[in-house]
Amino acid sequence: MHTVIARADQPESLPQHPWLRRLPLSSPTLPPAQHTNLYVIGHGELLLVDPGTPDEAENQRALAVLDELADEGHRVRGILLSHHHFDHTSGLSLLRRRLDVPVYAHAVTAQHLHPLGQSVDRLLDEGDVLPFAPQGLRVLHTPGHAAGHVCLLDRASRSLIIGDMAASIGTILIETTDGGDMRLYIQSLRRLQTLAHEDELRLWPAHGASVAPGAALLAAYIQHRAMREEKVMAALSRGTASLLDLVPLAYDDKPDVDRFLAARAILAHLYKLRDEGYAEEAAPGLWSPRRAY
Repeated sequence: MHTVIARADQPESLPQHPWLRRLPLSSPTLPPAQHTNLYVIGHGELLLVDPGTPDEAENQRALAVLDELADEGHRVRGILLSHHHFDHTSGLSLLRRRLDVPVYAHAVTAQHLHPLGQSVDRLLDEGDVLPFAPQGLRVLHTPGHAAGHVCLLDRASRSLIIGDMAASIGTILIETTDGGDMRLYIQSLRRLQTLAHEDELRLWPAHGASVAPGAALLAAYIQHRAMREEKVMAALSRGTASLLDLVPLAYDDKPDVDRFLAARAILAHLYKLRDEGYAEEAAPGLWSPRRAY
């Protein structure tokens, strides 16, 4: 059983780990979540993680917090993007212009941002260590939700800043049209679960308050994805069907689900099942079982 100790819409920090601060900002994210967390990490030199709101007033609120920290002797030295999605990057232009600091991201994230006129100053990869916590922040490349998704391990506070790997409010959509990959996502979840279990880590997600023990939330996500995959395969076993035809059967536990959103989620499972040899696209938009699940 995992525990959330703070409200999703309220700032959060722990007295024993004052260098790790969560500032939720109203953002255009997937409901029921309404905020993307801007993380302010460090002592003296600060790193911002995921400037995810295009709202001028919300960004000004964040800058006011940073001004207060500046009065205490702290200065922002960089902005890090966990991945390229709009609800994680839409405040980048304003904050970068005001703060004049370098941007950190994975190479795949940089490729997504380049056509939008955004550049990345330092490319991140697995194992990099950034000097913004007492023992540094270790970069973990965790593809699946996005190909360039990264998490940050803060061993000093036994914390994982996990972006969109999991959320303590709402859910995580694997969007195949934007590089999402359910197979890789499950692999990344399992990797983080093992790490969180071994080191008893607290999770700090992009949406919602922090969660401890972190391994319990990740286990729940893995279990939920396995349950949904079984329902998708059971629905598919009835014969060739379209995505929308599969929704009522694969989501019989959620009769009020948004059919089109559910269809997008089902497609991610079908691609995974296809890659594993259990399903195939018999004709454009029509899916069939390939062999027994």
